[in-house]
Amino acid sequence: MIVVTNVAPRTALETYRKRWAIECLFGDAKTRGLNLEDTRLTDPRKLALLMSLVALALAWAGRAAADLLGKRAPPRKSHGHYARSWFRTGFDHIRSRLRSNPLDAIASWQRINPEARKPCGVV
Repeated sequence: MIVVTNVAPRTALETYRKRWAIECLFGDAKTRGLNLEDTRLTDPRKLALLMSLVALALAWAGRAAADLLGKRAPPRKSHGHYARSWFRTGFDHIRSRLRSNPLDAIASWQRINPEARKPCGVV
């Protein structure tokens, strides 16, 4: 790979790493995972709702993967890429738990942001 940049090399590599993570996320949400393009939704409200649900699913899968792997990263192939993405690792774990022990499956969901679930008054 040849990279040309007008910023510091470390900054450019860090930016590219972030971009690549986003590309992997899109891949998981589209052809390698949720197949969002197959919905053929055109109504902006319905599409916004679907994207909101996908964001929640990604958060849940990410939390499940973090719970499953702890501080480790998913295994890598010989060329250095992840064998399965964080999303796929979490998604497979949730799917397995939903089949065998549904209460265990929602445990990772409950740990996403406990502060956000504090009781609040009526506005």
